[in-house]
Amino acid sequence: MKIAFLAAANSPHTIKWANAFAEDHDVTVFSLPEQKDEQGELSEKVTVKYLPFTTAQGGYKKNAAQLKSDLASGGFGVVNAFGAMTYGVLAAKAKAPNVLLTVLGPDVYEGADRGGKGLVKKSVKHASGVLAAAPNVITRVQSLYKKEQQYFVAPFGVDTEVFKKLDTEKPGDSMCFGSLKALEYGNGVDLVMDAFAKYLEKTTGAATLKIVGTGSLENNLKQKAQSMGIADKVEFTGHVKNADIPAVLNTMDATVQMGSAEAFGVPGIESMACEVPVVASDTVGASEYILNGVTGYLVKVGNVDRCCDCMMELRNKAAREHMGELARGDIKEEYELSDCKEKYEKALRAVGARVM
Repeated sequence: MKIAFLAAANSPHTIKWANAFAEDHDVTVFSLPEQKDEQGELSEKVTVKYLPFTTAQGGYKKNAAQLKSDLASGGFGVVNAFGAMTYGVLAAKAKAPNVLLTVLGPDVYEGADRGGKGLVKKSVKHASGVLAAAPNVITRVQSLYKKEQQYFVAPFGVDTEVFKKLDTEKPGDSMCFGSLKALEYGNGVDLVMDAFAKYLEKTTGAATLKIVGTGSLENNLKQKAQSMGIADKVEFTGHVKNADIPAVLNTMDATVQMGSAEAFGVPGIESMACEVPVVASDTVGASEYILNGVTGYLVKVGNVDRCCDCMMELRNKAAREHMGELARGDIKEEYELSDCKEKYEKALRAVGARVM
């Protein structure tokens, strides 16, 4: 099968699926130029083509002519466009055939609520089918687009042979909490820091917070740590390649995510696969993969005090490890990468050209 991905080359979603399908298929990623794979995480088997116009130059519309030409000459059997307000719009503008629109969540939740409903409808209407990582996202799309459409669900998927518990030596008298979200508005990293500060006030035990990722709020969050007097206990790691995430997760005792909206939680399921319990806001996404009090903890959005209480409960090593084992069991059953890839491939074939 010859697949064209219309997606940001530096996105973890693009990297995950392009690399997975490049093992068995001919894969080309078409990306806007400012979204380069600077870290070299895309497989050598993946062809990458950068379109001429940036987002600031109106790239999701102005790149249509170039993309139309490239798709026509490339002989692609299926086009997989990521994002109902971005590459889905580009696919529609380029009149791309055989399009599977992968809806990421924020585009049809926050994006649609901020005036993007028209773009979402345009992308969904043009697509031959719509895929999402979780049922709640499909339900949201159906509430925006009332006409008939093909829908598919294929979770992001985790390779549990890679994301697993490792023999990592941890100090027995210290807790390490982690945050693995982009440092952007709405992701709640500031609230994780608030909960961690309260945790430090309530216990005399040693503890650290490891913040993984980059974003526009990085300097603000570092200043916040200084002003709160916890800078010496908070580590900002910067960007970590996906291949290195399992090792980083294994240095943590628990991960915390306090975002206000989550359609699906990739860091959460990766954490659980490594037997590292998760404390998360009770968003529609997190509620689909965390069984509260059994495989992790769910707290009301913004409830820093309850988040801190859950962090305190995780100090019990035996209970923490038992929760981690149960969490991994659920992930292996529901989110194994090979199973998710099979579902994704069925969706691609369902909307693709008959001969691929």
